[in-house]
Amino acid sequence: MATKELALHEKLEVHELVILKTSCVTKAVAMSGLVQDEKLKALIEEDIENSAQAIDELKALLIS
Repeated sequence: MATKELALHEKLEVHELVILKTSCVTKAVAMSGLVQDEKLKALIEEDIENSAQAIDELKALLIS
């Protein structure tokens, strides 16, 4: 019988991913203020948005 609940080791892995992604977003936000090139700044902003969405999705996995 298949279950939708994550096993403990899976929850820990997802939690580690959340921590990593959060750290990456924090660094990207800090660096975005220092960037002068508009193309690079746009890429960083896009990465921040995508990472924030990924964090939300990973957190949803932990809640369910």
